Amino acid sequence: MTTRVQLHLMQVGSCRHCERVANRNGRWKLVEFPSIAALIVHPQAGPVLFDTGYADHFETATTPFPERLYRWATPVQLPPEQTLETQLRSSGYALTDIRLCLISHFHADHAAGMRDLPNARFIAMDAEVSSVLSTRSRFALTRHGLLPGLLPDQFRQRLTITESYPQRALPAHWSDFGTAFDIFGDGSVMAVRLPGHSAGQMGIILRDQQDREVFLCADACWSRAAWQQASMPSSLTRLVMHDWHQYRQTLQNLHLLGNRHPEIALLPSHCTESLQAYRDGGSSC
Repeated sequence: MTTRVQLHLMQVGSCRHCERVANRNGRWKLVEFPSIAALIVHPQAGPVLFDTGYADHFETATTPFPERLYRWATPVQLPPEQTLETQLRSSGYALTDIRLCLISHFHADHAAGMRDLPNARFIAMDAEVSSVLSTRSRFALTRHGLLPGLLPDQFRQRLTITESYPQRALPAHWSDFGTAFDIFGDGSVMAVRLPGHSAGQMGIILRDQQDREVFLCADACWSRAAWQQASMPSSLTRLVMHDWHQYRQTLQNLHLLGNRHPEIALLPSHCTESLQAYRDGGSSC
């Protein structure tokens, strides 16, 4: 039997962007995209984070040019009640209690709070780490949403590559996502590759306190409507996408999974509707 964990979803800031850019069937209207991080409480390992959401470090990292382009493209809001520190405190934890943080990918809306976790080790896919630590120009890194200034001190020493964990076969209905990496060795937190959006994006499969199967699918899509309809984003996002064709295949895999198994809670990282449905106790559909 798979070990269950407690899952608490937190909106850690948001940005505003045109809905149609994220979903080509969307409106030509600026909408809010929440930045969702997850607090996963493991029965033995304690509190673990999946992503961090935004933090004040984003403002610092995007003050110079060309990094400022990132701030202009996605204006950020982070009210005091939405900070990671405040929300962890409401669950009974402090930033210093976090010993492990899984990073889906290194875009600022997922990784801006790493510097606020002084005791944490970090887990990320090998390709994603290579991308953020590459010697590309600052403009090229910014274009792909990467701000190396967000990385914490002694990052390399505090990093474990996801691929170093034991590989496990997944049940048949997960077969489109390949093998998984068993983070705690008990099947409770299973990491899978979600190629396309970034060089090495990672998703997490778990079973929560209500015995719901949950898929934290990061930016494999940006909304419930996108995976339900297999609706690609605007072609404008090709400029920042790592691999357009891989993204399309990953989105198709989500579409098939969600429609065949509506009992699974698919949780993109920027979907208000999915966040509310999960909090209300609903599934994907």
